[in-house]
Amino acid sequence: MNVESDDIRTKEADDRGRLYLGTEYANKRITVAVVDVEDDRPNEDELAAAYQDAATSARDITREWDHVSDEAWESLGPAPRVEGYDADEDDE
Repeated sequence: MNVESDDIRTKEADDRGRLYLGTEYANKRITVAVVDVEDDRPNEDELAAAYQDAATSARDITREWDHVSDEAWESLGPAPRVEGYDADEDDE
């Protein structure tokens, strides 16, 4: 007897590893092979690699932004003179 994948009522096993088949398999012995087991959480190595990649990307983006921001400000030319404002004064 072959069990067709369409006959499996649930595509995921319950917490005890059981799959439910249709009623046509009642009172029959069915052997199921486990082909693959996946963890429902990422492993620590994958998380560490993703974190490292994100940190590197963030540094790269920050450097790029600093460069582009400086270029943008420089392209605006000198700031207009505003009466009563002195950019060199310390803010208190």
